[in-house]
Amino acid sequence: MFALFGRLIDFMTETIVFLYGFVPSYGLAIILFTVLIRLLLLPLMIKQTKSMKAMQELQPQMQEIKDKYDDNKEKQQEEMMKLYQENNVNPLSGCLPLVIQMAIIIPLYRAIMQMSETVPEFEESVFLWIGRITGGSLAERDIVLVILTGLVMLGHSKMTQSLSGGGGKAGMMMYFMPLFIVFIGFQLPAAVMLYLFTSTLFQFFQQYYVKREPDEPETAVEEA
Repeated sequence: MFALFGRLIDFMTETIVFLYGFVPSYGLAIILFTVLIRLLLLPLMIKQTKSMKAMQELQPQMQEIKDKYDDNKEKQQEEMMKLYQENNVNPLSGCLPLVIQMAIIIPLYRAIMQMSETVPEFEESVFLWIGRITGGSLAERDIVLVILTGLVMLGHSKMTQSLSGGGGKAGMMMYFMPLFIVFIGFQLPAAVMLYLFTSTLFQFFQQYYVKREPDEPETAVEEA
């Protein structure tokens, strides 16, 4: 397990350094790295977004079940699960991007720390305003980027919740995560926050596009 984690960290480090060979900026290299990750996950994310869209369409039926079994929570949950299964939707699909983000952040953080110790150019790298005002680098924290990332994540969470019609624990988690990311963001290198900012922005526009995409019309079956 630890060997696999170590190889993942080395892979991230080598990929970012490789991309730096094409663009003379570690900031741009991290953005390119983020886009590549998002493109690899794109089929999964499109499926997840469509599942949330289906959840929104089920809201009237879900409300009927809630009203009908208001005094029997066990039966209410049973009927809800049956409705989900019949329509092939996952009520927790809106949390999937957040889970994936956290699974990437940890090895990426270690990769950034590794680069700051082994790659002299990275330790002195700046990007846009990052590192220029404070005299730091992408290996250090940037408060402005933390706030911007939190705002983008909050907007993405609101879109995710409106798309799925989710609420309850899932809805609370969507709002908790942006606050959590801002909290830990003050301790993370700007390079990690740049990844989060770019990744969340990518997801925001992806969901916006899929949300506006009309449903495919059902093909009528012709009788023989």
